[in-house]
Amino acid sequence: MKRFGLLLFASIQAIGLSSIAHAQDAAPAPEQTSAPASGDIVVTARRRAESLQNVPISITAVSGSKLVDAGATDIGSLQAVAPALNVTTSGTSRNVFSLSLRGQRTNESQLLTDAPVGAYFAEVLQARTAGFGFSLYDLQSVQVLKGVQGTLFGRNMTGGAVLVEPNRPTDKVEGELRGQIGNYRLRDLYGMVNLPITDWAALRVAGKTRERKGFTTDISDGRDYDDQNFDSFRASLLLNPGDIESITIFDWVRSKTHGSALYPTAIDPTAPAIAGYAALRGFGFPVPDPVAQFARQQTFGRQQIDQGLGDGGNLDAYGRKPSEFIKNYGISNRTSIPIGDLTIKNVFGYRKLNTNTFQDLDGVPAILIQSNQFKRIQQFSEELQLQGDVLDNKLTFVAGAYYFLEKGSDGSTSQQFPELAIVGSGLPLSTPAILFRNQLGGTGRAEAIAGYLAGTYRFSDKLQLSAGLRYTDDKRRATVSPSLPALGVCLFRDPSGTPLPFNACSRTNSRSWNALTWDVTLQYQPTEDITAYVSTRKGFRAGGFSLRATSDAELAPFNPENVQEYEVGLKNRFDLGGPTLSTALALFYQDYKNVQKQTSGIDAAGNVTTIIENTAAQKNYGGEFDATLTSGPFNVTLAYAYVNVDITKGRQQFEYELVGASKHQLGLNANYTSTIQEVGDLSLNASLAYRSGVWLDKNDEQGRQKAYALVNLRAGIDNIGGTGLGVAAFANNVTNKWYRVGVIGIYREAGYLSSTFGEPRTYGMEVSYKF
Repeated sequence: MKRFGLLLFASIQAIGLSSIAHAQDAAPAPEQTSAPASGDIVVTARRRAESLQNVPISITAVSGSKLVDAGATDIGSLQAVAPALNVTTSGTSRNVFSLSLRGQRTNESQLLTDAPVGAYFAEVLQARTAGFGFSLYDLQSVQVLKGVQGTLFGRNMTGGAVLVEPNRPTDKVEGELRGQIGNYRLRDLYGMVNLPITDWAALRVAGKTRERKGFTTDISDGRDYDDQNFDSFRASLLLNPGDIESITIFDWVRSKTHGSALYPTAIDPTAPAIAGYAALRGFGFPVPDPVAQFARQQTFGRQQIDQGLGDGGNLDAYGRKPSEFIKNYGISNRTSIPIGDLTIKNVFGYRKLNTNTFQDLDGVPAILIQSNQFKRIQQFSEELQLQGDVLDNKLTFVAGAYYFLEKGSDGSTSQQFPELAIVGSGLPLSTPAILFRNQLGGTGRAEAIAGYLAGTYRFSDKLQLSAGLRYTDDKRRATVSPSLPALGVCLFRDPSGTPLPFNACSRTNSRSWNALTWDVTLQYQPTEDITAYVSTRKGFRAGGFSLRATSDAELAPFNPENVQEYEVGLKNRFDLGGPTLSTALALFYQDYKNVQKQTSGIDAAGNVTTIIENTAAQKNYGGEFDATLTSGPFNVTLAYAYVNVDITKGRQQFEYELVGASKHQLGLNANYTSTIQEVGDLSLNASLAYRSGVWLDKNDEQGRQKAYALVNLRAGIDNIGGTGLGVAAFANNVTNKWYRVGVIGIYREAGYLSSTFGEPRTYGMEVSYKF
């Protein structure tokens, strides 16, 4: 971190001196640009720039400066400014997240699975989200699109999309340096420099480095978990010769931490796996007592666990301490070439992701479930568009062709209830547990080709009809080799139940699907301040394979998920004689078929497995309401979202209908800004995010998180005395709410449930300098 921070500081100083050298007189620091007035926010939900007030889609759009004021600088805190968005952990890491909109989410981040809510950075899909949350700095905006996005985006999202747009290089020499210190030994440094190279080229470089002690402590050796330690870097090059515009962005993230703590939160002494330990102790075997260890854990403080072995060494079954490593980097380019009334646009993207996580999934000293998960994935996408206005500007259209390729390896090794496996095999308890360590996963390839056409025809200034059509061809291939490597045993079995030979363990399956998706929207604007619309959209989520399959049946493909959505909306802007009020209301109904759901089970070797299946049909319905009041220096935003789910076919035993999303979600943000003569620009911000109770696992009642509310506060003064200096104080989760953001839900399968908790109260000070 020190070297990275020094590099940022040196770069900013160099650019600052350069700017002075190029000027006859030192210019005063620029004033902070105020956020656009309500109704003038520009969004790109239809792949072109439009006013938020006029676009016929349910959207929450927030500028980069508003995100900073609200303390929403990581992916989880986006819920404070976009209440309809739910963010939970995906699997075992808080740095791999699952997004939910309108009741749709996936808890699976595995290769060959697609999320129903996509994350996009600079118009490029981020198929795997590990490390994505570390890039939320120096942003132009974040847009949350609610509902089916089946026509214009690179992958067919059935729940919605989150569009993150970084700041573009400009023609001004400018820079910023911002440092934070806080509790849990927070040390955060952000820097940005923007440098015009010529009158047609500019470079913008930004970076962020952050270290923070974990808020969870292992009492056996004092090791902290839930810590932060990452470096992130971004360079953007703008070339604008003539009418051609090309922006190339390179971004890089690396994180190395102790990993996320998992707290044991429920245990079933009668479950076969847990009861098995009691039975062994009854026969005199010196094995752990999970029930007693669980009870002991409940006597600790909120942020304490005990993962130590008998010698207090805090080693997992792999002979090393839990840890997490993430490296995610990529390059993208957007080039636009105008030709008369038409524009050719090309969007290219490439990413590479490496992750490696060692984790204790049970949170107690016994080696119940230990895991090593790893990914090596590459992603390539290419999109070519033709945009334009024809028929005397009555018809605005975009036509495009899209190609997407994702390939790599995704797998895990795990140690599950080793004493039961050893004794059950008739071996002495002293047998090394490594013999029963399983290895799941494999390699996969996902390829998609699509073509689309969408447009808006203006019958008059008041009436418009928009329609779009997209054809997609998807191909998937998976190769898996589930085994017990140390024993040379294949987990695939023949019809008689006999394991296949180890040298014949590999299985490959492939499948192709195609889909036609579309949307139609009728929009009526009686005045420029009123927009009413009605729409219907057809969407799908591609099929795939479960790389954790341990049998031919589990390796069978799961099929595409289909949805038909209906939505009505009304947007208003009111002039209250000085103050302005903007409101947006949307009501929706969604009909899902072949719903993809993650299910858990026990394989032939006694290991817990998770796969994806098409199990149900369901109806999702609800609504969203947003209101923004602006009066002089005051800005208040209220947002509410409601969603409900009815499973109409294929409901599983004990299954809960709405998972990973709260039925009621509320957000309130209040901001005050004022320039105090000869002092600086004052900014005060308070935000509240409320979530009603939520099921974090679809069939474990112990996986329910009760309703909670989070409060964030921030106060600061920028451009003090015209110097460009600023100071601020901030506090997040002010009331120190203790809430869960994810679970390992195997209670019904293995009698155990562990949880990942959200961040406790954090606070600190900030110093910044802009020129």
